[in-house]
Amino acid sequence: MVEAQAILTSRGGMTSHAAVVARGMGKCCVAGCGDVVVDYANQQFKVGETVVRKGDWITLDGSTGRVIIGKVPLIEPEISGHFQDAHDLGR
Repeated sequence: MVEAQAILTSRGGMTSHAAVVARGMGKCCVAGCGDVVVDYANQQFKVGETVVRKGDWITLDGSTGRVIIGKVPLIEPEISGHFQDAHDLGR
């Protein structure tokens, strides 16, 4: 988990150990993707007919739980709205 950019699991949920630890490390975690079939021997996973091998790029959207095949451009998160107001009050 330390080396990972994000975490994807086939079991568990929002309060699973992987999800809680990932959030504590400031990493995205999409947990409980039941359609993911992990093949440890071949270092890959399948979703339906799609095979993702070790070294392939995937992008995780922690807000929606989407798993996207390939590398998607990312943006830095920003504090806005009520969160920004609360953040400013703490200064």
